[in-house]
Amino acid sequence: MGITGRAALVRLAVLAVLWGSSFLWAAIALRGLPPGVLTVVRLALGSALLLAVCRLRGIRLPTEPRVWLHLAVVAAIGNVVPLLLFAYAVRSIDSHVGGMLNATTPLWTLAIGVCLGGLGPVRGRYLGGLLAGLVGTLLVIGTWPPGEGLPVVPTMLGLMAAASYGASYVYIDRYMSRLDRPPIALAAGQLVAGTGLALIALPVTGPHSLDAVHLGPDVIVATIALGAFCTGLATVLNIRQVADVGPAASVVLYLLPVVAAVLGWLVLGEKITPLTVVGTAIVLAGVALTRTPQSNAEERAAGGSGSRLRAGTDLDG
Repeated sequence: MGITGRAALVRLAVLAVLWGSSFLWAAIALRGLPPGVLTVVRLALGSALLLAVCRLRGIRLPTEPRVWLHLAVVAAIGNVVPLLLFAYAVRSIDSHVGGMLNATTPLWTLAIGVCLGGLGPVRGRYLGGLLAGLVGTLLVIGTWPPGEGLPVVPTMLGLMAAASYGASYVYIDRYMSRLDRPPIALAAGQLVAGTGLALIALPVTGPHSLDAVHLGPDVIVATIALGAFCTGLATVLNIRQVADVGPAASVVLYLLPVVAAVLGWLVLGEKITPLTVVGTAIVLAGVALTRTPQSNAEERAAGGSGSRLRAGTDLDG
C-alpha cells in the first residue's frame, strides 16, 4: 500500500519534520540539561500528552501485568536506551550526523530479525541492502576510506542507539503485534514505563544534580519541542499514519537525514561534506532495498504483521 491522499502526505511531511528536527532540539537542550535529565523530562512530557489524549477519548491503559512487562521491555530498548545513547552522542557529533546514523535503523531491524530467524527467506536484494548500508555508514563516520573521521565513541553510541531501535521493532513484531489493545493506549503505556525506567536509571546516567542544570529560553523551548511534539505528538500522528497506509508509513525514515542535515546547516552552522552526502545516499539506497518487498508474502515477512503496533515505538533521536 502506498502513501496516497492529502492527509497521509501532510502527516508524512509533519512526521519527517518532527523526527528529523529532534536531533537539532536535542543539541540545543543538552546545552542546559544533562543527557539523563533530558531523557526523563522528554519521556515525561510525551507521556503527559498521550495520557491526556487517552483521557479525552475515553481510552484506558492496559492493566494486565503481562502487557506491562512487554511495554517495559519495549520502553527500555525502544526509548530509554536509544534516547540516552543519542543524547550522549550528539554532544560530540553534529546533529545531522545523528540523523544519518538513525537512518540505519531499518538495516538493524532486518539484521536482528534475520539472526533471530523471524523473517523467513532473505533474498539477494535484502543482503545487498545490508551491505550497501554498511558501506554507507562507514563513509558517513569517516572510517573508510582512511582519513580524518568522526569521534569513534560518540559515533558508535549512535549506531548502538539505532540497533536498539531495531531490536525494539523485532520485539514488538514478535511479542506485541497480536495484543488486542488500542495502539494509542499501548504507546501511552510504553512512554509511562519509559519515564519510570529513565528515573530509575538517572543516578547512573551521568550528572543529574541541580548544579548541572542551566535553564535558558532556548533550552526550555527545545525540551518542550522534544517531549511534547517530537515524542508525544509524533507518536500519535504515526499511529494514525500506520492505520491508514500500513507498512508504507516507514518511508518517513528515509527523510530524517535530509531534514536533520538541512536544519543543522541552517540553525547550527554545521558543515556537510561531499563524503557525508555520498555515504548518506548509499545508506538510504540500502534501506530502500531492504524495505521494498517483492511480494505480499515478503511484505508480511519484512514486518507487515507488526505494523499495527510499530507506531508504539518512539523512533526518533
